[in-house]
Amino acid sequence: MDFVVEKAAFFKELQNVQGVVERKTTVPILANILLEAEQGRLAVTATDLDVTVCCSCAAEVETGGALAISAHKLVDIVRLLPEKPIHFKSGEQGWIHIRCQRSRFKIASLSKDNFPEIPVVEGETIRLPSEVLRYMISHTIFAVTQEESRYSLNGALMVLEGPQLIFVTTDGHRLAMVRKELDPAPATEGVRILIPKKTLVELGKMAEEVDSVEFGHSENHLFFRLDERLLVSRVLSGQFPNYEMVVPRGNDREALMASDEFGSAVKRVQVMADEQSRGVRFSLSPGELNISAASADYGEAKESLPAEYQGEPIEISFNAAYLLDFLQVLSSDQVCLKLRDSDTQGLLVPREEGGYDYQYVIMPMKL
Repeated sequence: MDFVVEKAAFFKELQNVQGVVERKTTVPILANILLEAEQGRLAVTATDLDVTVCCSCAAEVETGGALAISAHKLVDIVRLLPEKPIHFKSGEQGWIHIRCQRSRFKIASLSKDNFPEIPVVEGETIRLPSEVLRYMISHTIFAVTQEESRYSLNGALMVLEGPQLIFVTTDGHRLAMVRKELDPAPATEGVRILIPKKTLVELGKMAEEVDSVEFGHSENHLFFRLDERLLVSRVLSGQFPNYEMVVPRGNDREALMASDEFGSAVKRVQVMADEQSRGVRFSLSPGELNISAASADYGEAKESLPAEYQGEPIEISFNAAYLLDFLQVLSSDQVCLKLRDSDTQGLLVPREEGGYDYQYVIMPMKL
């Protein structure tokens, strides 16, 4: 194998694939990036068996070929090289020589035969707007569970019904859901799949540079094509909860607040919340919302802010960290808190969110 590649273009693709590589793995080949050079292109691939990213860039290929190189070492080398063409040439006994101006490196490589086979896109695909996917991922991914044992909750449920695209995530204590009607509606009979969290992270980053994403799926794999890049993921197995049953329907006590004021007040008050529960108490009365927190070890904090509310006084407690996760991603100037009573889950809905139906359900706490 003998080829020359521009540093900037090559490093950009390395950045796209390196997030997939596991630093600590029991399968040594998975710590490597596969390089394949042929017909003026260099393909760059990384996988952890669950998520695979394939990218490519232009290259002057003298002799085609394929080999795997340590991802950690390759990224470090290319990052530090000057913005000049880089020459790769394979030598004897699996060594590959890297040359860029006055820099010289010799690094061990492995045969392509050791690298896992990449699944191929099967069946029909549909095109989804990347802007919508990025919004849905960024506004739901924070509610994915941190408990690996709850396998079916380790990602997002994606539902495509007619023109409507839905993303839902939950960890059992809160639920984030976004709906959006696509125009034109994708030509599909309907999709209901679970996308792993790691796939969501990589898809969100890769979708920043394209206008649309071509999506396909098989029984075991998901395929996202973004121009010349391909993201392949295993499907999460298991049964996702019935999210429609979780969203409260009778929360008729509605309080409207400025999003920034609400978030800032919660952030200040939660400093004095119990470090274990992170619980903060909310007391609503006509025209006002009072927020308080107390800790037996440190003391207490109280703050009030104006709220458009005309109902009966009500008190309820929530985990402050869960509230801040939601408030930090909002683009709406106002947010509506909908309650029924002190024991029923609360519902947070932004006043205006660019045509998205965004709902956040949070379970109450006992303080």
